[in-house]
Amino acid sequence: RGGRGRFVSTGEVIVAGRVVGLVSAMPPTPLRQLGPTMAAVGVGLVIGGTALAALLIFGPVRRRLGDLEDATRRVGAGDLTARAREDGGDEVAALAAAFNRMAADLRARAEQVQAADRARRLLLADVSHELRTPLTAMRGYLETLSMPELALDPDTRARYVGIVSEESRRLERLVGLEGGQDPGEPA
Repeated sequence: RGGRGRFVSTGEVIVAGRVVGLVSAMPPTPLRQLGPTMAAVGVGLVIGGTALAALLIFGPVRRRLGDLEDATRRVGAGDLTARAREDGGDEVAALAAAFNRMAADLRARAEQVQAADRARRLLLADVSHELRTPLTAMRGYLETLSMPELALDPDTRARYVGIVSEESRRLERLVGLEGGQDPGEPA
């Protein structure tokens, strides 16, 4: 026996043959019917939009950080020519620039060490040669003087002894023992 309005449905509540109340119900509207679906679509759009934004925003940064990591590994492996990309104006670019300066400094220092090593080797070769020359001469004259089967006249013997003496003085000058100074004595 209920009446029906345009927006409200009503009905009577009957107990023991008597009307004790009325019930009204709103008819389902299109908005109420589509609400859960629209909420699910909205949540899906927010999640998808966030994921897309994250890919577009953080994807390039992630690639640049990967390049920086690769350059770091290469420098660690000894490739001092490795450099990181410095594109962008953010913290990653500042970090890449600092890394590149560090790598350039390391390379310059490595080149200085190599140059110093080359100079040291050349110096050692030169000193070795300079020391061997008087030693070789001395050894040759001393071996000649010590040969019992070789009869040397006194003038030749004196000349050979003079050469050995001169070469020993030359050797002393080369090793810093000028004037016969003992290596243990202070200069």
